Amino acid sequence: MKEHINLGVDIGGSHITSALVDVSNGTILEGSWQRAKVDSQAGAKDIVSTWCAVMKKSLASFKYSGKVAVAMPGPFDYLNGISYMKGMGKFDALYEQDIRTLILNGMEGLVNEISFVNDAGCFLKGELVHGAASAYKNVMGFTLGTGFGSAIGIEGVATDGEYWKHPFMNGICEDFFSSKWLVSKYNSYSGQAVSNVKEIIEGVEKADPFFQVFDEFGINLATFLSKLHRSNPLDCVVFGGNIAKASIHFLPQLKYYLSARAISFPIYISEKGENAALIGAACAA
Repeated sequence: MKEHINLGVDIGGSHITSALVDVSNGTILEGSWQRAKVDSQAGAKDIVSTWCAVMKKSLASFKYSGKVAVAMPGPFDYLNGISYMKGMGKFDALYEQDIRTLILNGMEGLVNEISFVNDAGCFLKGELVHGAASAYKNVMGFTLGTGFGSAIGIEGVATDGEYWKHPFMNGICEDFFSSKWLVSKYNSYSGQAVSNVKEIIEGVEKADPFFQVFDEFGINLATFLSKLHRSNPLDCVVFGGNIAKASIHFLPQLKYYLSARAISFPIYISEKGENAALIGAACAA
C-alpha cells in the first residue's frame, strides 16, 4: 500500500475518467489513466457498473492508499454522497441514491474510503496546486461543458462557486454557458439539427453561423465576468471543460469586450485538461 497514491475520478454527464495520482507531486501513474462513455439516461445499476469497471481498470496491478475521491457535478450532497440531480438531462436514476454505498459495493473491497468533491472545485484545485493559477491569490475557475461548473480559489483553497444557478439575463448562467446553449443557438440560426458542440466545430463552413454563435458566447461570458470582477476583483480566471478546448473561437471576443469595459486580468485555458480534475480530486481525498 502506498499512502501517497490516491485514485482520482472525474464524472461528467457523458463520460468517466479515472487515474491513480501521486499527490506528492501531482503526477498520474503511467498506465492507470482510463476513460469510458457513460449513458447518463440509463438505470442506476448500469451507470454505477460502468463507473466501477473503469475504476477497477485504473487500479489493476497497482498499489495505492485505498482512498478514492470523485469529482462529481451537482446538485449533490458531497458529505453524505447523495445525488440530487434531476431534470438536468443526466443521472435522473440516481436521484436521492446513496452513491457512496453503491460504489463501495460495486468495487468489491478494492476501496477503503470514498470522498466526493464538486467537479469544478476539483478542476480548480488541480490548477491551484500544479497549474498557472498557483501564482495567484484570488482565482475563479469555470468548467464549460454539458453544464456550467464554477469554483472559487482563495489562497490555494478551492470551494464550489455554484454560479450555475446565478441569475443572468433572462435565466441563469447554466442556460448560457453550456453546450446546450451553443447547440440550441446554432440550430436556431442554421436551421440544422446538430446534437453536440463537436458536430458544430467539425461541420463549420465559411458562411456558417458558427462564428456568430461563438461571438455571442464570448460576449455573454465577458458580460458575466465584468459584473463578477466589479463586485469581487479577480487576480485571474481559468477555464476548463470540453468547450474550453474551442477557446480560439470565443476567447478573442471575450478579451476584447472585457477590455472595452476597462477590465483586465489574466485568463488561462487549462493545459492539464481533464487531468486537472483528476489531480485535484486525488489531492482532496
